[in-house]
Amino acid sequence: MPRYVYRCSKCEGEFQVHHGMSEKQDKCELCFSHVSELQRIPQLTSISKPPSEEGKRVKEAIEDNKKIFKELYNEARNQTYDD
Repeated sequence: MPRYVYRCSKCEGEFQVHHGMSEKQDKCELCFSHVSELQRIPQLTSISKPPSEEGKRVKEAIEDNKKIFKELYNEARNQTYDD
């Protein structure tokens, strides 16, 4: 079921409701005022898509660089210096 966000002009509160697309919210969930006090707040939809080949290569490069950095960090920590 879709999620809708409403704002009540009477109590100035916002709340989320799950209901069908053809249904209407008839009262505020916070102060129980009637539908004339409610305004639906438009929300952006999220679309997930599989990562592209470029995205996969970037992720692999980041992981490789993390390993290299960790090796260099451990090498520097184990190195002794004369004062």
